[in-house]
Amino acid sequence: MKIKRLLIIPARSGSKRIKNKNIKKFCGKPIINWSLITAKKSKLFCKIHVSTESVKIKKIVEKQRIKVDFLRPKKLSNDFISLMDVYKYVIDKYKKLNFFFDEIWFLTPCSPLVNYRDLRLSAKFFQKVRGNAFLAVSKFSPPIQWAMELKNKKLTFVKKKYSLMRSQDLKEHYYDTGTFGAFKNNIFDKKKINNLKFYGYEISRTKGIDIDNLDDWHLAEKIAINT
Repeated sequence: MKIKRLLIIPARSGSKRIKNKNIKKFCGKPIINWSLITAKKSKLFCKIHVSTESVKIKKIVEKQRIKVDFLRPKKLSNDFISLMDVYKYVIDKYKKLNFFFDEIWFLTPCSPLVNYRDLRLSAKFFQKVRGNAFLAVSKFSPPIQWAMELKNKKLTFVKKKYSLMRSQDLKEHYYDTGTFGAFKNNIFDKKKINNLKFYGYEISRTKGIDIDNLDDWHLAEKIAINT
C-alpha cells in the first residue's frame, strides 16, 4: 500500500535577522524554491503545503505550480508559536477538507543544500525504525564536551575534566539540524503528542547548515556554487 505523505514547508514572513529570508534570492532563485524543487523531485509526497500567512510568499510558491490551499492564521505566525502547533493546524485543516495522511513531513524553506536523494533515503530509514518520528541530525564538531563560557573576556571550560581529552576518546553527540524530519500521523492525537520516540537520520554538517544570519547565508551559497 502506498504511503500517503504530507509535506509542510513552514514559511511565515517577518524574519528579523535576514529580511524576507524565506524568499530572498539564493543562487538566483528565491531560497524557498530550492526546497520546492527538492520536494517535487523526491516524488515522495501526495501533497506539498507551504504554510504561510503571506500573500506575497503564496504568489511566489504558486509560480512553481504548487497550490497553497489555505493561508496560516496571523495568530499562528508570530515568534512564539511552536512549529508543532502549526503542523497540527495544517493537519486539522486538511481533515476538514477530507484529506488524510499516514506521515507528516516538514522541510524548512532555508534548506537549499538538502537534495531529493536525502529525502528518499530518509524515507526508507523511517520505514525501518520503530519510532514515530525522526529528525535530520549532524555530529557536533568539535566535541561538545570542549564547550567553554566567555565571561568578562575570560574563558572557562564548562566541563574541565574533558578539556585535555582527545576528540577520539570522547563520545559523539548530535544536534537537530532543523532542516527536515517526519512524524507518524497518529502522534498528533492528544494522548500521543507527548510520547514521541525520535530517531536521528544523520546528514553532513554541510547539508545541515542552519541559515540564521548573513554569515550562514554566504557560507551556504559558497558551498552550493562549488558542489
